[in-house]
Amino acid sequence: MSDLPFKFHWVDSNGQPAGFLAKKGCVSGDTITLDGTQIPIAAIAAADVRSQYLVLSVAQKGGDVANIVVQTAKAKTIKEDLGRLRSAIWADMHHKELDERGLGHTFRQATCPVCGATLDLTGKDDTPQISCGFCHTITTLQSPDGMPITEIERGYRLCDECGMYSVPRQFTIFYFYFLLFVYGWRSRTTWRCPGCMRGEAWKMLFGNLIFVLGVPTALIQLFRSYGGTDIGGLYPGLDAANLRATQGNLTGAIEAYQKILARRPVSAGVKFNIGRSFAMQDRLAEAATMFEYSLLDCGNYQPAAAALAACYEKLGETEKLADLKKRWDQDDGEDEKE
Repeated sequence: MSDLPFKFHWVDSNGQPAGFLAKKGCVSGDTITLDGTQIPIAAIAAADVRSQYLVLSVAQKGGDVANIVVQTAKAKTIKEDLGRLRSAIWADMHHKELDERGLGHTFRQATCPVCGATLDLTGKDDTPQISCGFCHTITTLQSPDGMPITEIERGYRLCDECGMYSVPRQFTIFYFYFLLFVYGWRSRTTWRCPGCMRGEAWKMLFGNLIFVLGVPTALIQLFRSYGGTDIGGLYPGLDAANLRATQGNLTGAIEAYQKILARRPVSAGVKFNIGRSFAMQDRLAEAATMFEYSLLDCGNYQPAAAALAACYEKLGETEKLADLKKRWDQDDGEDEKE
């Protein structure tokens, strides 16, 4: 892989770019260099992107984690490069570890069709879908009709706000105020699914009505929050189903999810949402069953495994919990936070 030079600004504790002049950075070999400071790529525990902000969590020698935030126009490209490099390094390390224990034959890997990261599938079931913790995508390896759907699946992941499988998007929250001779505005961006944005969009509309100038932005965000993923999306009705679930309407949510699964029966993400819906109502046995179904669709889907472990623990299913932990005992080296 060729070197990737880039320019960046450090981001301060207030989330603002620090300094006027851009610094130089480069991804090269097994290191990323930021203004002369070299960071081993293998030490980067997690990497994520929000617009032009690149967030890195770097493991320190003492065991602590340092969070680094920079602003760069190449944030997305850098994250993808780091994902490919980190995943290959970690997979190779795990393979060598298994070889030393005489278990090299058990090692299994795949390449993420979306971002090219190396996915360590050792110990995981062979399933119709695979999950990539580096680009947060669940990919269907073979759809029922034989048509590739990777591009459509690309935007689906867990929402930072509600934790549901959906299509989180960048929204702008904007308020304009005018008081006699004092005027100004407040603006920030947020990443969440359309359902989670709707309440904020309505607040923004009514909050801007008196001063008018903020209304166009509010209307645009309101339209986007209701447009959602239903038009041309892979899972029509998903936003509405998620919203019903988070509002406590379990019956309505389950009915909506069932309609989606009737069209797309292989869907670890949708079944994960059903499990989350049951868990929010403390119906843990039913939640555990749905998380199990989610893993039958996607054997390496970490959010479903983590949620299932929590259910087993609360239900006192010690044998099932021990078996699950045995299959997930190695560090997958992925960026899933959920």
